[in-house]
Amino acid sequence: MADWFARWVEAERGRFFLLLPVAMGAAILGYFALPAEPPLWVGGGMVVMAGAALGLAWGHFYGRFAAALALAAALGFARAEWRTASLPLMPIIPAGVMDVQGRVAGIELLPGTVRLTLDQVRLDGGPPMARDVRVKLRANDPVSLVAGETVRGYGLLFGPERPAWPGGWDVGRDEYFAGLAAMGAMVGDLTVVAPARPGGLAAWVQTVRADIATRILAVLPPRTGAVAVTLLTGDEQSIPADERQDFIAAGLAHILAVAGLHVGIVMGLAFGITRFLLTRSERLTLRWPVKPVAAVAALLAGGMYALLTGAHLPILRSLAMAGLVTAGIIAGRRAASLRGLAMAALALMLATPEAVLGVSFQMSFSAVLALISGYAAVGHWFTRFHATSSKFGRVGMHLLMLALTSLLAGGASMPFAAFQFGQMQPYWILANLVAVPLTAFWIMPLGLLALGLMPLHLAAAALVPMGWGIGVMVWLTRVIAAWPDALLRVPALPVSAMLAYAAGLSWLCIWRGRGRWLGLGGMVAALVLALGARPPDVLISADARLVAIRAGGSVYVVEQPHASRFVLAQWQGVWGGVALTPAACSAASCRLGAVLYTDTPVCPPGAGVRVIVSPALVPACPGVVVLDRRRAFLDGAVAAWVTPAKIKLRTDAEVQGRRPWVVPVLPVQ
Repeated sequence: MADWFARWVEAERGRFFLLLPVAMGAAILGYFALPAEPPLWVGGGMVVMAGAALGLAWGHFYGRFAAALALAAALGFARAEWRTASLPLMPIIPAGVMDVQGRVAGIELLPGTVRLTLDQVRLDGGPPMARDVRVKLRANDPVSLVAGETVRGYGLLFGPERPAWPGGWDVGRDEYFAGLAAMGAMVGDLTVVAPARPGGLAAWVQTVRADIATRILAVLPPRTGAVAVTLLTGDEQSIPADERQDFIAAGLAHILAVAGLHVGIVMGLAFGITRFLLTRSERLTLRWPVKPVAAVAALLAGGMYALLTGAHLPILRSLAMAGLVTAGIIAGRRAASLRGLAMAALALMLATPEAVLGVSFQMSFSAVLALISGYAAVGHWFTRFHATSSKFGRVGMHLLMLALTSLLAGGASMPFAAFQFGQMQPYWILANLVAVPLTAFWIMPLGLLALGLMPLHLAAAALVPMGWGIGVMVWLTRVIAAWPDALLRVPALPVSAMLAYAAGLSWLCIWRGRGRWLGLGGMVAALVLALGARPPDVLISADARLVAIRAGGSVYVVEQPHASRFVLAQWQGVWGGVALTPAACSAASCRLGAVLYTDTPVCPPGAGVRVIVSPALVPACPGVVVLDRRRAFLDGAVAAWVTPAKIKLRTDAEVQGRRPWVVPVLPVQ
């Protein structure tokens, strides 16, 4: 046994480094799963102890490796803890219309209106807040804004909504780490009270982005122009809702999310053009290191594109990976490797540990992990065939490689999309076979050319044909979205299933030998856990204005006035493809199996009722579980599973715990 283990370790030498980001990510997830915020010394103490253990075990291979894993985990936990503590606390936003004053930090074009990000915000003349505010302007607001101006007006602001169901999307956590305090809408015209200060890079970039968007929409119609604006400025808010939904249903939402694909296209174009120009001169070719120079030029082009498109986390993550690839080219090493991916993951988790919880991090790293490992496993077949086949065969091989790329990237990342969004797109391979080459070889090159021609006022020469290509892609998404079952709803997946899938995928892709196939066991376990998960029988929203009850294979919904549209939209995915049906209740109550919905604060007459759900305040009823307005306000959204043996409850308060990003509970009267 010892000999076998030693041979396995020797065969996998060099791969154990790849477990470090796995350990760090697991520790970060463990930190965010805690019910309460730990003291700051906990993370620091873990780092010190793990570092000491590494020093003591340095001379022993197995001990050194175990201590290194512990140190990576400790660093991840400590960094997540320190990152949370470094951010300002969430303020309590007063109800009602307020006087809002702030500096314009960002401008986003929405369909029919504009959304602003304001910093240095003062509410009703109070002191400046440490967090930003996002507000929508009225559709007919006549003011023309530039970044850096200080504006003032009356607005209605709201703090982040609590999760729609226990374990659902945590808006408050996202806004906490994004530096936001509230979102809302202006109810009157804005007034510019102070001009923009000259010389700020951020303000200049915002102005340039807004100017590019204006010029694009002056040439192209909204349906194609909005996509062009997204690809060239990173602002995807102007895309109409129905068009965005078509992209999602066709499996092409990643085209609208500026990230790795787009950075790769820009850097690939810059690399190819630079190398082509340098090799036109025999003198430069012989005297200069053409390939490293082209790689540096490509990295600079990628950095400029990242700055232009907002420098948000997904594109910065892609740029970090591209930087490692560039360093590998300069050093004469492999451009794409699992070690480089691991280093990028470590760097990004240390910079923004909260990203581990986000769909962008999960999907992008799983896709790249599958691509690198998959092509390492089968790439020699493609190389051998490419060297011996005809031109026609090579074209077919390129198409096959494109299909394999879509299969590996989409197949590896789709479970994370299903977990985050509750939906799957079965036609994603076919859609990507057309859309990705169209974007890479037609749309993006013409878009970059349009950017270069804008100072000469000749951008229309490139924007018009760019719009043709976008039109083809928009038509494709519309056609595929209309196919049967183009968008499959899946029930809410348990966290345990995603952890098992992530562990199985990592094991399968990290190792080289036959032992890698044990990772399939983790994927099978994830499937079993997902299929065995049972959606709740009762859901009540955090404000008790929405109630859903499952009975007889249907899900019935009772809405109170002013019920949240956001929560109702989130509930669509809890039961997978089961439609939410309005409950045919009487004026006061209705009974669905063992569950009674009532508007009146009284205990139910008769037998058989085991759960009472009410937007009112119901007194305690013997032998009956009461989910009323008081329970919802104290515990947030509540889910109940009703079986003959018992009633299981899960509350948002149990899932979220007492963390800095949790919205304070309002008093219940």
